[in-house]
Amino acid sequence: MRISAPIKTLKSFGSRFSRKKNRFRRNSAVRKENRRHWFRFFVKTGGGLLVMLALSVGFILVYDYFTQTRRFEAKRIVVTGCQRLSEQEILDISGIKPGVNILSINLSTAKQRILNHPWVAKASISRIIPSELHIRIEEEEPLALLEISDGTAFLVNQSGQIFKQADGSDGDFRPRITGLDNRDLPAPGWPDTPSFQAAMEMFRLFRETGPPTLSNIPVNHIRMDPHIGATVYLGTEERAIVMGFGQYREKYAVLSGLLKQIEKDHRMAPDYQCIDLFDINRIVITPVPVELTRSVREEVSIAGT
Repeated sequence: MRISAPIKTLKSFGSRFSRKKNRFRRNSAVRKENRRHWFRFFVKTGGGLLVMLALSVGFILVYDYFTQTRRFEAKRIVVTGCQRLSEQEILDISGIKPGVNILSINLSTAKQRILNHPWVAKASISRIIPSELHIRIEEEEPLALLEISDGTAFLVNQSGQIFKQADGSDGDFRPRITGLDNRDLPAPGWPDTPSFQAAMEMFRLFRETGPPTLSNIPVNHIRMDPHIGATVYLGTEERAIVMGFGQYREKYAVLSGLLKQIEKDHRMAPDYQCIDLFDINRIVITPVPVELTRSVREEVSIAGT
């Protein structure tokens, strides 16, 4: 009994020692496998980066070739749609020069440069391989000159939108719109004032039908008043048409018929100073004072020749 106990102790110790030794071998194998895994990962990643680098260099070389070769030089540049602006002005604005490689031009950037000019409403640029560029623009069409109370003036286009602050280089535009101030100008997040809304409605009506005329005497001035609305002045402003607020289409139809009647009957042509359509159901015609009748007759006669 005394001899068997040490033998069992030695066996258990030996078994524990062998188990520790086997576990060490397994950990070593795992570490080797991990090193091989990371090696393969770095090899694949490095190879992929090298391939991407080679492709990038190749693309750069191809891009440089096509954007620098003389084969794609602009031999013909066509600019259409110019009215106020010249073709050279459009080329200067866009940054496009004759002989430039058409593939090297950023069309979006060049188009935006052109659109930044206040007189340009629309623009497009297209390439025709191998050596042509086509630039087409649409210029703004001024409908009226908007003069506000502080003396600043703006040009309004056919859509009734302000597109440019007027200056001496723009020329003389008619009709003039007066009676508005800075508070009437449109501002983001704020509703338009009744006077501005009335002016824009008048603009849209004139765009569709044309402003009313009498004996070829055009509309010279439209005054907006916060209390009585729009008043239209013809010719030298000796004759006025009060349009008020709203119902402009109905009032315009009534006015057109009345002006045609006046046009046919020459006895009526010089005999009014103001036609009041503020209330479409109650038209008021104010005659010209006797001392002005002769001069007005002469003006109408000259305008009709």
